[in-house]
Amino acid sequence: MLKRTLLGATLIASATVAAPAFAQDWYASGFVGYSYADDLDFSGRIGGNRQTVETDLDENASYGIAIGREIGPLGSSATLRGEIELSYRSNDVDAVDFSGNGAGNEANPAGDISSTFLLANAIVDFDIGSAFTPYLGAGIGVGFIDQDVVYGANNNVTIRGEDEVFTTQLIAGASYDVSESTAIFGDVRYARSYDVNGTRTSPAGVARVSDDLSSTSVNFGVRFKF
Repeated sequence: MLKRTLLGATLIASATVAAPAFAQDWYASGFVGYSYADDLDFSGRIGGNRQTVETDLDENASYGIAIGREIGPLGSSATLRGEIELSYRSNDVDAVDFSGNGAGNEANPAGDISSTFLLANAIVDFDIGSAFTPYLGAGIGVGFIDQDVVYGANNNVTIRGEDEVFTTQLIAGASYDVSESTAIFGDVRYARSYDVNGTRTSPAGVARVSDDLSSTSVNFGVRFKF
């Protein structure tokens, strides 16, 4: 799956680089934002039974950079561009509820789950005849997920692991042209990483747990054409 993901991202990137000669507008962008992650329900066979570890995550900051170029027009009022995005999101652990101990939060939840994304995005800009340009996009790539969850009366239960997984993204936003070469933008990016695996370690033993990780970031940034 990871090889297919990287191949798909490479094909999008290649299409961007190999765009026809009439589209020569390269750009670089950077953004910062606020990330909200959906609660995780890590599941696995723990203690011989199928159990879940529901993990609530706090909001936190997100960061990203991208480099891309305009590919060409789509009809009379839309333009396609492609970009490669490198971004980072991290969310602190707020609460943990292990089904094997019955309902209720576990003691001393701590740690965080962080995601580094390498994504190939295809974005369509819509010309509405003003300095504002709304856009929609989608991306595929790989998420590098780092898990560090700790809980328990003696902080003796952990879920840890580093995993590389298939990730998709949806984008919606708008930009404002400050000049011919500079634009500011704001957008919302929803990313989902599939089948994230970790290892739960406790005094009772070791178990493999997994779940999909999805997060939404609200971002503000600047884009420079060159």
